[in-house]
Amino acid sequence: MIFRKRIVIADNERGLLFRDRQLTAVLTAGVHQFWDFGNRIKVRLFDITATEITQKDVKVLLRNKTNLCEQFYTVISTDENEVALIYVDGQFNDLIKPQSEKWFWNTAAQVEVRRINVTEQIEVSAKDMKVLAKAAKASVLSAGLVIKEVTNQQVGLLFIDGQLVRTLKAGKYGFWNYNQSVNLEVVETRAQTIEVAGQEILTKDKVSLRVNLSATFKVNDAVVALTELSNYKEFLYNALQLALRKAIGTKVLDNLIADKEAIDTFVQGFVAKKVAGYGLTLVEVGVKDIILPGEMKTILNQVVEAEKAAKANIIKRREETAATRSLLNTAKLMDQSDTLRRLKELETLEKIADKVETLTVFGGMEGVIKEGIKLNV
Repeated sequence: MIFRKRIVIADNERGLLFRDRQLTAVLTAGVHQFWDFGNRIKVRLFDITATEITQKDVKVLLRNKTNLCEQFYTVISTDENEVALIYVDGQFNDLIKPQSEKWFWNTAAQVEVRRINVTEQIEVSAKDMKVLAKAAKASVLSAGLVIKEVTNQQVGLLFIDGQLVRTLKAGKYGFWNYNQSVNLEVVETRAQTIEVAGQEILTKDKVSLRVNLSATFKVNDAVVALTELSNYKEFLYNALQLALRKAIGTKVLDNLIADKEAIDTFVQGFVAKKVAGYGLTLVEVGVKDIILPGEMKTILNQVVEAEKAAKANIIKRREETAATRSLLNTAKLMDQSDTLRRLKELETLEKIADKVETLTVFGGMEGVIKEGIKLNV
């Protein structure tokens, strides 16, 4: 019929019926017929597969028509210290933050609510952490959670509103971060390395050096290190920097180059005492590089070259003196002994004979000695 309006609502739908732009009914699944003179009836359909009602104007309409609509929806709200975990048909659906609310269509789906007082139960259970981590809205939910993992040889320190509450051993932890400031600091207790690089320092004799230093340290009391110092790594870095300047500024360049280990010893002793009271242990310190300016390198190379040349000259003169002294001693012995002189002559003859192909001798050995030698080469 021309004035009869037929409206079909599917199983997964709800319909809001408006007459003259006024909400008059909520339609469930089925076929509905109405007299409509002048096209005064309008229907707005909603897919209730997703059970949550997100449209603000719809919430206003339903709230203004409570007597008419309250059987078709449910409102779940939380107070200022409460969160609510929503499960639909046993599956986690959403998290309601403190002082918030969510609206749901009443359908065949089973909606369950688990409320948690975040001031009384600040730690998130391992089960809830797994559920929240898998949720589609995990990035949004994480704004109200602090989740960190503490591994072996690490210590976790839990601060709430700036106060240290407890220390945490190895494990994965989560804490609600609503209506309070929650901070979980993880401190490494294994040996760590810190580099003090590119330090421009003047020696006692006013030579500018650039020094690189490496140090190994451990945190043996995480509570003291974090509560007594705002940044324990920065504190250690500054202590090493100061000690390095003291070690170099009180020595001349020659001493520094000759004994670099003295720098390590001084810095180690100076810094170890300073940081011991703050839960830190300095394990080892070592100067990696001492870099000289270009002109100073040239001068030192010239000095080294001159020293090496002088040493070589001394050694050469010493050897010449020893050789001359040996010849003098030999000559004295030969003057005192005809037999020794004869042996020396024969030794000389042997050397000469090794260098010729033919040797002609007249008069036997006596002729060799007295009459000379004729060589045919």
